[in-house]
Amino acid sequence: MDKGIEDGQYILLKKGENKTVVGRYRALEQDGSKFYSVLKHLNADGKNELKDLMGENTFAFPKPTSLLKEIILGATFFKKDKDAIVLDFHAGSGTTAQAVLELNKQDKGNRKFILVEQMNYVKSVTVPRVEKAIKKEDSGDFVYCELMQYNQTYMDKIQSAQSSEELLGIWREMSRESFLNWYVKPEIPAEAEDHFIAIKDVEKQKQCLAELLDKNQLYVHLSEIEDEKFDVSEVDKVLNKKFYDGGDDV
Repeated sequence: MDKGIEDGQYILLKKGENKTVVGRYRALEQDGSKFYSVLKHLNADGKNELKDLMGENTFAFPKPTSLLKEIILGATFFKKDKDAIVLDFHAGSGTTAQAVLELNKQDKGNRKFILVEQMNYVKSVTVPRVEKAIKKEDSGDFVYCELMQYNQTYMDKIQSAQSSEELLGIWREMSRESFLNWYVKPEIPAEAEDHFIAIKDVEKQKQCLAELLDKNQLYVHLSEIEDEKFDVSEVDKVLNKKFYDGGDDV
C-alpha cells in the first residue's frame, strides 16, 4: 500500500473530520460512471471559482465558467458570433455573466448577457458576483432591475404574518386592492370571517388567502404602466420604454 501511494497509484482522501480512505486512480474512459465523474469535478471547479471571486462559498452547486464558455461557443459556432446576446433565465450564482465577460476578454468579443432569477439570493450572490466579475475583467457594466410587484406584495405580507388577526386584516386589504381569482367575490360576509378565524391554524389560513390571489397578476403588466393606481414613476416609464423598444442606453 505504501509503495502504491509512493508510485501514485493510490491517494489518501479525507472523509469527514477524522477519517481517511484510500482512493485509486482510474482512467476516465474506464470509469462506468463517467458522466457522474465529470459533473462531480465540474461542480468542484465551480465552487472554487466562486470562492476565489467572492471570498467564500455562497452557493451550493455553481456551474463552472469553463462549461458555460463551451455552451456559448457551441451555440454560436456556425455564425462565429462574437456580438451574441446570451440569455440565462435560471441565472443562479451568475456564472453565465462571468463566462461572457471572460470570453469577451479572450477573443475581443462584444457579447452581452441577460440574466433572469426569481430566488432571493439574487441580491446576496448573483448581483455581487457580476459586479466583481466586471471589476476583475475591467470590462463593461450592467443594469439590475426588479419586476414591479402587484399581488406578490400580498403574497409577501401573507407569508410574514404571525397571527390570525393580522391575516384577517390582510384579507380585508386584498378584497379592496388586490386582483383576486375570477371565482372569488371581493365582498367578505361576516360569516366568512368567522369561518376563517375558526380554522385557528395560521399556516392553513395563509394557504387559504394565497389561493384567493390571481397568480397571473403577481407583477404589474406593461400594459398597465399608465394606470394611476399603480403610481409608476416617470423614471420607470422611461426605463421600460427604452428596455422594450431596444437601444443600448438603458
